Amino acid sequence: MKCAKCGAEITYDLGYCPYCGAEVRIVPDYNPLDDMLAEQVRDAIGGGETSENELERYRQAVQEKLRQQKQEEQQKREFVQRRSQIEAEEEARRKKRLARRREVRRKKRRLLIGMTAASVGLLTLLSAGIYRSSYSGKIKKGYALAKEQKYDQAIRTFEKAVEKKPTRAEAYAGLAAVYNAQEDLDRAEMVFWDAIEANPTSVELYEEMIDFYIATDQETQIPLLLDECEDESVLTALKSYQVKVPKFSLDESKYDEVQELTLTSKAKEIYYTIDGSEPTTDSTKYEEPISIPEGTTTVKAIAVNKKGVPSLTEEKTYTVELPLEDAPVVTPTTGQYYEYTMIEIEVPEGYEAYYTFNGEVPEKDSEDSYKYTEPIDMPEGNTLFSAVLIDKKGRASAVTKRNYTLTYSYE
Repeated sequence: MKCAKCGAEITYDLGYCPYCGAEVRIVPDYNPLDDMLAEQVRDAIGGGETSENELERYRQAVQEKLRQQKQEEQQKREFVQRRSQIEAEEEARRKKRLARRREVRRKKRRLLIGMTAASVGLLTLLSAGIYRSSYSGKIKKGYALAKEQKYDQAIRTFEKAVEKKPTRAEAYAGLAAVYNAQEDLDRAEMVFWDAIEANPTSVELYEEMIDFYIATDQETQIPLLLDECEDESVLTALKSYQVKVPKFSLDESKYDEVQELTLTSKAKEIYYTIDGSEPTTDSTKYEEPISIPEGTTTVKAIAVNKKGVPSLTEEKTYTVELPLEDAPVVTPTTGQYYEYTMIEIEVPEGYEAYYTFNGEVPEKDSEDSYKYTEPIDMPEGNTLFSAVLIDKKGRASAVTKRNYTLTYSYE
């Protein structure tokens, strides 16, 4: 059967529930022990009639037994209740201990988290301090100071970075950037030259200096920089910045006629000058052969690659001297004349003729020389006539001389 209070399965011989301690009643207000005791009394006296005294004694014995039974049941119930109470108290203590443990663990966790946070903060501070004092930290700080225009502090910071790692290029680039910001390009350039002199095999330094030249529109300095380099590994690494000079079709020489000069290169473009100035990308771009006129002409040219990096300047000087005319043709010829006569000089294009009457060699700026402009009256008497041709460059031809004697006849 089941307990009416908790529903647990119990046996019929029990007067209480072993789980909740409730009293078990089969029939309300009916005590089966009375009949059982009465039956036991009859059996004890042999089934005969029972006197009132005997019944009373048996009744008292039964009641005593019932009382004892109830007392035992009550004790059992109290035991069960005490056990339940003890178990409840034990459960409460267990929960309390568990709560204390949890609280301890929470405190430990909070303490650990706090210690971890403190450690992280300390490590962060230490890391920040270490980073600020590191090479990379100083580079970052230097640029930050330069951005704030605190140039003196930025210079000192970059110099400290150089002291830490003198072979690294970043600190030198930072120093140059500070001087460049102060518009001191010479000082900025000197930073790189000093660094390369101390570290002639550093490809990074050469690259930083090339970037500096490009950033400051000084590309023409790049070939000069690489021309100074003697380290093959550096030159190999920077091959893309090396441009060969353009080729000239004419050798330097003197020519007796006007020439045409052709320039060639594998680079993207060629620029040249003929006025003696250094060529740049702002100079005349080569697109067709260059005419070399009479006189002396100096041609300077550079080739420029796709990166805008020029070559060294190739320079050649040409002299074109056209052959002089022979001595001028003068008419009439030497002789004695008796009537009015005119002297004529043939003057070729590009020349001027000068003459004298005293036999001296004519010169352009001489007081005794005269520029020929039209036929000349032959002087009376004996005349030593001399004539020359002078070209635009002041070069004089050979001298033509005539000996004239003009005598008028009066009849």
